[in-house]
Amino acid sequence: MTLTAINLKIEAPTGEVTPGRGFYQLEEDSLYVQVGGFGSGHAFFNYLESDRIRFDIDKSGRLTLIEVTTARRQWTVYPYLAAPTIAEPADIRWLDFRAQIADPELITDPRRTSLLVRFSPHTSPNWYRLAEHVFLRADQDNRLAAIMITGIEDDLAGQQIAAFRHKVNRRLSRAHRTDPHRSVSD
Repeated sequence: MTLTAINLKIEAPTGEVTPGRGFYQLEEDSLYVQVGGFGSGHAFFNYLESDRIRFDIDKSGRLTLIEVTTARRQWTVYPYLAAPTIAEPADIRWLDFRAQIADPELITDPRRTSLLVRFSPHTSPNWYRLAEHVFLRADQDNRLAAIMITGIEDDLAGQQIAAFRHKVNRRLSRAHRTDPHRSVSD
């Protein structure tokens, strides 16, 4: 059975904006979007998936990774696609898991450095900053309407995403050393 809506719990943020960035794997024709650190404190636990996209979610319901398996040459180009100008930081928890979801629309800019993953044509102004380059739009009932990834980088053999993960884990490790009460998943 396919989920008709993805339910979210949206609260005020508990810390700084999470690192996040998209890396287009040239040899695979797939997009991987890392959200937050990559390690035991932020490990895969659940998923939501369709033929085009997969969301990996950790034990606390936070998004850890987005994988878009449709090649970018098949994304719909929209010349005026732009990131939201206002997006509040938020602590977002995914309430659904281990389910098949409907295929979203995949809309990109002419340079293919941004991607709008649209689940609903809902035009609510409720954009949230999920991570540095990852935005989420929710409807009035806190259901996922869209996700936007900006600043997508081309990557070959996973070199860029590996460097990003190393940099983020180093930064989180330093933050944990300076604040021993802070958990790795914060």
